Formats: sequence, C-alpha cells, structure tokens
Amino acid sequence: MVEKLDTQECAAERLDCIRYARASALLSPLKRYLLRLIPVFLHHHSEKLPGYNGPFTPKGIFDFHLNSEDFEACDTLNLQVPVNTNKHNPMIEGVYSMGSTASFGQNSQSDIDVWLIHSKLMSKNQCELLAQKATLLTEWFAQYDFEVNIYLVHPEQFIMAQEDQADLYNCMGHEHSGSAQHWLLLEEFYRSHFRLAGKVIAWWPNAVKNSHLLSLGDAQSLPASEYFGASLWQLYKGVEKPHKALLKVLLLEAYASEYPNTQLVSERIWQRTLEGDFSAGNDAYYLLYESIESYLLKLGDARRLEITRRCFYLKCGVRLSLPEQAKDWRYYKIHQLVEDWGWAPSLVETLDNCEHWHCGQLQWFNEQLNELMLGSYQTLLHFASAHRLSESLRISELGLLTRKLHTYFSEDEHQIMTLNQLWSRSLTESHLSIIYSEQDRNYYLYRCAPHPRNFLQHSAVYHSKSKAKLLVWASLNGVSVEGTRWYEVKKSKRRATFLTTAADRLVGLIDIGSMKVSKLALCQPWHFKKLVFLLNFNSDPTEQWVGQEIMADYLNSNVFSMGKSCSNMLGSIDVISLNSWGEWHCHHFEGQKALLDTLAFVTPGMRRASQDVAMEVISCASKLRSQTERSVKNLLDRTVRLGRDAQESSTLVYPLKVGKIRYGIFFNNRGMHFENLSDAKSFYQQLSKRKLVEIPRPELGNEPFSKIPSVIQDYAARGAIQYFLRPRSEGLDVFILDENNALNHYVQEEIDIEGLVSQVSHHHAFNDSILEREQFNMPQFFKLERLNGKLIALPFGVSKEAYEAEF
Repeated sequence: MVEKLDTQECAAERLDCIRYARASALLSPLKRYLLRLIPVFLHHHSEKLPGYNGPFTPKGIFDFHLNSEDFEACDTLNLQVPVNTNKHNPMIEGVYSMGSTASFGQNSQSDIDVWLIHSKLMSKNQCELLAQKATLLTEWFAQYDFEVNIYLVHPEQFIMAQEDQADLYNCMGHEHSGSAQHWLLLEEFYRSHFRLAGKVIAWWPNAVKNSHLLSLGDAQSLPASEYFGASLWQLYKGVEKPHKALLKVLLLEAYASEYPNTQLVSERIWQRTLEGDFSAGNDAYYLLYESIESYLLKLGDARRLEITRRCFYLKCGVRLSLPEQAKDWRYYKIHQLVEDWGWAPSLVETLDNCEHWHCGQLQWFNEQLNELMLGSYQTLLHFASAHRLSESLRISELGLLTRKLHTYFSEDEHQIMTLNQLWSRSLTESHLSIIYSEQDRNYYLYRCAPHPRNFLQHSAVYHSKSKAKLLVWASLNGVSVEGTRWYEVKKSKRRATFLTTAADRLVGLIDIGSMKVSKLALCQPWHFKKLVFLLNFNSDPTEQWVGQEIMADYLNSNVFSMGKSCSNMLGSIDVISLNSWGEWHCHHFEGQKALLDTLAFVTPGMRRASQDVAMEVISCASKLRSQTERSVKNLLDRTVRLGRDAQESSTLVYPLKVGKIRYGIFFNNRGMHFENLSDAKSFYQQLSKRKLVEIPRPELGNEPFSKIPSVIQDYAARGAIQYFLRPRSEGLDVFILDENNALNHYVQEEIDIEGLVSQVSHHHAFNDSILEREQFNMPQFFKLERLNGKLIALPFGVSKEAYEAEF
C-alpha cells in the first residue's frame, strides 16, 4: 500500500512540476517572477509586503520554504521578505493554480485562477480577513498587467456538499459559480490544477487519505442533477467569453451522453500520467477538445465540430501563419492538428488576424457561438428534465442566472444586442450606409460608402425593421464613433448630414459600460435608467412646412398643432432606452398620436425609478429642430412632475392639442392615459382656462387591479413573470402577473413559500411549452410583508448583503 501511494504521489508531483514549467515557459520573465510571488505573499504577512490588512490575518502555508528563485523574484521587485522561519501552525493547506494556465488554453490574455485551500480550523471572521487580503493582492498584481484571482476554499467544502450539508462559509466567489455547479467545478480543478505551494492534492480515483496529502472529495460521483445548473452557469460565462464557454458546454454534453458511465477528462489524464505519458498530448485542454471531438464525430455533426476547432485554436493563441510566432511546447502539436483538419492557409490567416476582425466577421462568429451554446443547453435540458434540480442550487441564483441570460439571449425584436468583441481591438468604421428593402421592409447596414461597386464586395452587417435601431446598434458596439460618416441610399445629401449628426450625438449617450447591474436590480421589476428620444427620424412633416421659424418662436406656437391647418410637426418618435436590467431597447412610434403613445409607453418605467431618469431629446427635423426638441423635453418634464404629484384619491388632467384633436392626459398614482376630449366641450373649456384640473378618483369598478394590494400594482412590469406570495392562516395567497400584466390569484393550501417557489421554478425550468415561448424568462418571486403598517414586497431569497453586488 505504501509503495502504491509513493508511486501515485510521485506521479502527481512530477505532473505538478511539468505543468509549472509549462506555465512559466508561456510567461514573460517579469510574470514568471510574479507567479513565484503568489505563495510568498500568502505565507508571509508583513506591512512591508503587498496585501497587508492588519495583524490578525491568517498566514503560513504547509511545508513552505523560500528558495533562491523566490528571493530573486523579491529582489527584482524590490521587496523585503522576513527571514524564512518554519510556521508551527500554518493556516493554509495549499495554494494551486487551476483552469487554462499551463495548458494549451493559456495565452497572453489568460488570467491566473488560484485556489487557496485554508485550514478547516479557520473561523468565518479569519476567512473574511484572508479574502480581503486576496482582493488587495489581486489589485497589486493588476498594476503589472497580471490578472490573479484568488478564491478561498474550505478543505471539506465538496465532501460536506456530498453529504447534503450547506457550503462552508460560502467562500467561492461569483467567478466560480456559487451553487450552480459543484462537482463539475471540482472535476475541472482536478484535471487542470498544479501546485504553487503546500500539500500535494490526492486527485486520483480512489485516493487513500494521508496526512501530508490533501483530498477534496471524489469527483467521480457526478450527480445528474448538477448538469442543468452547470450548463446555465457556462452560458452565463459565455456572455463574456463565448468561445471558451462553448467548449465547456460541449464537454458537459459529451459527459451527459455517456451518463452514468462517463469517463471524465481528469480520469484520462491520470491514466496517462500513471503510464508515464507527460507529453503535450496529456494536456487538460487538449484532452477536453479530444473528448468533444470524439462525441461530435459519433454524432456525425461536422458543423459543430468545425466551430469547436476554431474556438480551440483561437483559445490557444498560437498563430501559425505569423513568422514571429514562438515555437513553444504547444506549437508542433497544434501545427499537426491544423494539418489533420485540412484547413486552408487563408482560414488560418483569417483566424490569426482575429484582433482586426471587422463587425461583420464578429457578428457572424457571435451568432454561430450563441446558436451552438443554446443548442447544447437544450440537449442538456432534456437530459436534466428526468431529474430534479440539484438541492444545492439556490433558487435565488437560478432566478438571477436566467434573468441575466434572458437579457443576453432575448429574441425581443426591440432589444439591441451587443457584440462580444472577443479579440477585436477596434470595430470602428469610417463610412456606414443604410439601404431600405421594399421586399421585406427591412433596413440594412453596410460598412462602406454608398458606391454601387462597394455593395458587391460587402454583406450587410446588421438589419432591422427600425432604422433608428441601426444607429443605436452601431453606436453601442463602437462601430460608429464621432467622425463616422453615415449615408442613406436614394436619399439626399442633406438627409445624410442629419443622419451623421444624430449618430454623433448618440455616441456620448450610449455605451456598453452602463450595462452593469446589481443583483438587487435583477430581482426587482425593471425601470428606466436612461431615455433618448429621436424626433422625426423616419417621418418628417417639417419638410413640407413653409413658415418662418422665427415667427414660430415669436408666436410661441404649439408645434403639435401648427397654424390654421393644425399641422402636427412631429411625425415619428424613436425611444431608445436603457433599463435597470442592463438592456437597451428601441421602440418606434409614428403617426398623429406618436407623441401620446410615447408618453403612455415611458411613464410606467419612469414612475418605478427611485432616481431621476436621464433624458435626452434629439430632433432630426429639417426645420423647427430646436422648437420640436424644446416642446417634447418640456412635455416630458411635465409628465414626470405630474406623475409624481398625482394622489391615490384624485386624478390630474392636463390638456394638449395634437393636430386637430383636443386630448386630456390623465395622471393618477397608477400611471397615465389619454382621451379624446373634443366632444366634452365644457370639460375642455375648464381645462383651457386652468391648464390643469384635479378631479376625484372615479370608482374602479371591475378593473382587474382594484382588488389586489397596491404594492403589486407598483411592481407590475411588462415582460416579466411575477409571483407575489403572502402567508395566511388559511393558506398561501398567490398573486401572479404574466408578461403582459394579466392577473391571476389563488390560495394554495398545505405548502410553504419555499416549497411553492421550488415547485414553480422546476416547472418553468423544464416545461417545454414555457421554453418554446421564452427561453430563460424565469419568474421573479416576492414575499409580501407588513412593515410599520404598510404592505411591502421583498425579493425572495436574496440577502441584504448581496443586494448591491454586481452580477
């Protein structure tokens, strides 16, 4: 037994050494020193070293001693390290790198993910101090362009989870999936880790416990219930790094296809290691690819296999067509793979030039990745539907993950999707042209000036029913910047100037950086954060107007009802909005009532906002530009003010003439609506004299909202499924608002809130009819509670501490 243990331990240590050497070989000399310093900073804790946060932070790594290379690293960075003394009670069992480092997947942009496995004797307070130090160290390394993410792991975290006990201290950060996946994360650690300091990990199958080895649990016992949470998590990670996430999702799919007799990548690595295979072929990332390849070849799925190969090649970062490419330990293996795949030199050059891909190439690749990821997710969903959700997957996290994914993968025609730039450094174009197709009534965007020969060489990079949406998409993704010239085919040069001016004004108003959201925001109904109104962008009645603008100002004319003909100078309004879920939308309103429809559309989303909504009005009119901008802005400001002033017991009415029709805009504490008052002469005369009238709130009669708590009316938001739950002695009061705010109410007996939430979540996660309609539109759950006599709604399952954390 001792001899067998020695053989296994020696094999594991040798693999550690080889991986450390491979990781170092792919780093610059400075970053090699920085890699060496990670365990040094965690073993020692001194005011003279980075990461110091007080005298009580735990320190000391099991059996760690500084060597000459560590001292050389400290000298190079001018750091003073205390004399190396043996720690009698080291609080850290070991420090390990995991992920793509030291594998084919390591490239110049790769970060270093570090697991710090601490002593089980550490208290929660000590863990918090050590986590604070880890954050400070991450910030220190970042100044050298070296991204190090340190995650605290309890040594019994996975073992306790196997026994259905709660996570210890819940130490894993959001980068490591929280409760969404557990054993799959451990399996990834086993197949990819190498030791920076501390105990050797006993990661091989059926490892025997030993005091100088560290065992985190048996990764072979992968529960089927975890595949669903893991696939959700990889899709979520795919929002930022889709090429990497696609490989992980496809590996899950390959694993699921063999369940319950799955051969894990970590098992294959160990078998080869015991056989003495330490070649480049026994690499975690390469064997991950090989597992996916075998699976897709069995299916005969050539299309997915080709995209997988491109993702693998791009993730590795080895550029075969570049003469200056260093021939490191991966080079010849990748060269052989490319030859075996039969790739043309032109394809290799295109992939190697990925840093200079234009928006069209990027759009195509994004679409392929998203389609494949969603396809894998559907396969895994059918696999998982035979099993209940993993007990460790918290319902609150399920809701947050799916809400974020709904934002990213939404098929809402009004939503503007962002391009994942992947490797591209700049997508900016100097010329952009719009062509309208009478055949399908779509607007098409081309990245060229409007010369006929250009359209033969280029394909459209984006299309939409809304012309404004093309402008917003280009601005949001950095395709259009200040200085980009816009053109519209078959339109005048003057119109092109207006188009360019509008695009320039959008540049400062629309950016991807504003899309970060907190967990609290995702748990609550959406509200507007920013609104931009494009006036007369599609339809411009001012082109036919023959009056003088100075007279319009002098007479203080109503631009919504000008002159004897009562002409409305507002032909169309495009509302560009950013909401609290980080979504950009573009809605189009046209015709005589465009202004009124716009007010009715934006008012609820503005009322739900706790802070002022940023508003900007941009007129694209040929004439009366300043007048239309000013009039609409004033009306919007008045709408906000009246919406806030309206009381529960009364309704405020504001008169407005649009075209030849007299309207009353009604405001109460539930929102606004408008009515044609042309026939109500006495009422309109009263309005005309007083400009604003307060009338008693009429009886609501059979209005569906009249019989429910008012807090539910305040939370009602289109596009989301919302459950409001109130415990009562006779059962659980359940109020449901669907995506269109249709109301349903019933009393559920013999079940508590947690049970109902779990039941409904499982139904929405696996019910096919729901999935066909809205892929990730999981319900939001609120608990109705009374505070100081007032009924309030609290998001279910999210702690106050987590409210402001970004997700």
